[in-house]
Amino acid sequence: MIKFIRDSELLRSPLMLLVRSMLSPLNCRSGLVRRAAYDSAPMPYLVAGDQESYVISTKDKVIGRAIFLEGSYDLHKLLLAVSILEKRGYALKHIVDVGSNIGSIVIPAVRRNIFERGTAIEPHPENFKLLCANLALNGISSRVTTLSNAVGTESGSTLRMLESVSNSGNHMISDDGLQVATIRLDELGIGQDGTLLWMDIEGYEGHALAGAPELVSAGVPLVAEYNPGFLRLHDGLEMLESILCKHEIFDIGMGGMPTSFKTMRERYEDSATDFLALRP
Repeated sequence: MIKFIRDSELLRSPLMLLVRSMLSPLNCRSGLVRRAAYDSAPMPYLVAGDQESYVISTKDKVIGRAIFLEGSYDLHKLLLAVSILEKRGYALKHIVDVGSNIGSIVIPAVRRNIFERGTAIEPHPENFKLLCANLALNGISSRVTTLSNAVGTESGSTLRMLESVSNSGNHMISDDGLQVATIRLDELGIGQDGTLLWMDIEGYEGHALAGAPELVSAGVPLVAEYNPGFLRLHDGLEMLESILCKHEIFDIGMGGMPTSFKTMRERYEDSATDFLALRP
């Protein structure tokens, strides 16, 4: 009887119509309706994206939701940074994405051939699982090296990561939480010619750069988040600014405007931006 019901065309057709009507808000053009559909979705994962495809967790109310609603996340920042670098004569080949999350930067960067190859570094196990799935889904696994580590001042140690319940991009190094193994960027053998270092690691950027003096001194361009509050939590604000004190700074949040850390510290005391740092 169960098999008969399952295989019955007569019963299946109205059920399919019912299910389609229930799922139709997922494809609705209204942002409000789509957001409500996403937030109330009973399934743990969805596939979303514009030119790229991503498996996203419906628990993620920031990056996953943005990809579902808008098709991408922070891609405009990458395109702006690349535009500035190309005008300066940089020939970009390799993007090193520190804090890759589920691949929202490294995947379009490589799949659209903005870069020939990538290195994606993501310490959180759930994010790393989705990152690898998304690389495969977009057919670029062979062009992107993946590492499931936190980046810090030394390799082979262990840090703790405090997990966010609703924002997969807000897991941060803390005194308690999930154990993650560390690596130094300078020990990865990353080529310096044509490389862009992309970093968003919730205030641990200063420590990551302290573990990369060779890349910094070689003048590898860097795009990173600048969040004074998060940086201070890790005693990393002065560390970051000291390491990059001889660099030109461009405020990505202000359209790539030339700026200084002093100006950004005043402007973003209670907020955040992203910046591009170049050796003059």
